[in-house]
Amino acid sequence: MRRFLMLTMFAAMAAVCWPMVPAQAAPVDFNTVTVRSSKGTVNADGIDQAIISVNVKTTNYLAAQGATVTITTSRGGVDEVKPPEATTDGFGSVNFILRSLKNGATTIMVDVNGHRVSQTVSVNFVNGLDIGLAAGSLIKIPSDNDQNTYADSAVYYYANNGRRYVFPNEKVYFTWYTSFDNVRILSIEDMSKIPIGGNITYHPGVKPVKFQTDDKVYAVYRNGELRWLKTEAVARAIYGENWTSKVDDISEAFYVNYKFGQPIENAVDFMAETIAGKYSTIEKDKGL
Repeated sequence: MRRFLMLTMFAAMAAVCWPMVPAQAAPVDFNTVTVRSSKGTVNADGIDQAIISVNVKTTNYLAAQGATVTITTSRGGVDEVKPPEATTDGFGSVNFILRSLKNGATTIMVDVNGHRVSQTVSVNFVNGLDIGLAAGSLIKIPSDNDQNTYADSAVYYYANNGRRYVFPNEKVYFTWYTSFDNVRILSIEDMSKIPIGGNITYHPGVKPVKFQTDDKVYAVYRNGELRWLKTEAVARAIYGENWTSKVDDISEAFYVNYKFGQPIENAVDFMAETIAGKYSTIEKDKGL
């Protein structure tokens, strides 16, 4: 009995002094990753979709739970992937939704834990908008010749993802373009086939802006990011001696289209011309 008690005490002490170390999970076997699509052909209407399924195993052929999977397509922003990144479940599996508004074949590529695997799958999109409209086109509907209506005055940018983005007013439009000469008229029927992607914000680097009820003046950075110009000296160094005449007021109605970044304390922190050139198209500005 005494010997049994001593052995029990020794085992308890060992458990305290030498806690059990969990076994390390086997590494992912990148060569056995499988990628499948629920459909080979999908309507390019932004609604029909394919389910992209990825399964990941370890080197000992067990399900690799908790692996980070990212998928991209060969056509980039033309295709919509949701979510862009996900984690495998207890079966080593994860699913993604793939949609598009553009006809054509796309190849789905997979990264697991940051490693590009060799397995791919292709999907063909068909029956999309077919009105000969090139990405980058400026479009609007015909005028109804009624000065009391405004829907017919809106100008849209047709982006490479098949969506149209609206210029909220002429002030924003003229930071991107110098005239309306290249605006194409579409029928209301054709325009209704193109989903709206959102509002266009000021061209980065072109003009300082402020909100009508806010005294702060901001520089515009990528995708509507506003950066407060902390002093008049900074504003003058960036936009010139007559910088005050360049300031545009933004209506509070468009407040939700903007976000706020780091304040600008020195002119060298915001090279306006360089930024305007870097984000020279709406696709670049919005990261489409």
